[in-house]
Amino acid sequence: MPAKSINVVPAEHGWALEIDGTSEPRQMFPTLEAAISAGWARARRENIELHIQPLAGGVRLRAESINPADVVG
Repeated sequence: MPAKSINVVPAEHGWALEIDGTSEPRQMFPTLEAAISAGWARARRENIELHIQPLAGGVRLRAESINPADVVG
């Protein structure tokens, strides 16, 4: 089943990626930056949204954006 979106969420020790729409286990990362980088790379490859949960109400980055710093609220 293809992923619907990717969520960066706080974890007990660091940060995690949760892949919506799949039964994949969480991918763990030591820093928020590492989790965002890995999530952004996959979101671009699969043309899906990246949701960063700990930021003000959830922030989404769209894969079609040319600049990963572009934030869509």
